[in-house]
Amino acid sequence: MSAEMDEFDDIKPVVTEDELPAGEAILWQAKPDWWRLALTAYRLRLVGIWFLAFALWKIGATHHDTGSWAAGFADAATLLPALGLGVGLIMLLAFVTARATSFTLTPRRLVMRYGVALPAQLNIPLGEIDHAALKLNSDGSGDIPLAIGKAGRPSYFQLWPYARPWKFGSAQPMLRAVPDAAAAARLVSDALVASQGGKRPAMPEPKPAAGARSGVRKAKAGFSGARPAAV
Repeated sequence: MSAEMDEFDDIKPVVTEDELPAGEAILWQAKPDWWRLALTAYRLRLVGIWFLAFALWKIGATHHDTGSWAAGFADAATLLPALGLGVGLIMLLAFVTARATSFTLTPRRLVMRYGVALPAQLNIPLGEIDHAALKLNSDGSGDIPLAIGKAGRPSYFQLWPYARPWKFGSAQPMLRAVPDAAAAARLVSDALVASQGGKRPAMPEPKPAAGARSGVRKAKAGFSGARPAAV
């Protein structure tokens, strides 16, 4: 069975045990950190840098025209309301996006539920995940992109903001802004290996440093088991 993408008019943002087939339990469940989501998916830093660059340009241009630094800073200060509005909207969007999102891991599948206006669900059998990787941030949060087969693979824009950046032609779903990402990656790695009946040596703890990466890989394995009605 391949990964399946569904959209619903109304769906609970969090998978519950009663939605799973008999005997299938939740191993791990989390929501993304909204602040890290604002910084990464919604590029809050870039918005701040753009406003700063524009403010510096206005200061320089006004000083050049008037010879007054005070007039330059006063002119740049007119950007503050727009900056506050832009930052506030991005933070609000990141917050409601995180509230509407959940990542759920079971021994058979990984389920992503997300979407504010139109909730969607991506059900990924563990046997369809070729490999996973981990990118840690300095605060311990991180991203876990998943490489899956072509069959049933959603498009980049269907997955966003939970798509691996710049993978337009071969979109990869990504558990984004996951709190305590190193522990989450270990659980995902264990579940992937267990799903094919294999074992692996203990994975060393990655250090929570910006840009650090730790990869976990498994061989392709078939998926068996009934798919629940909602999951």
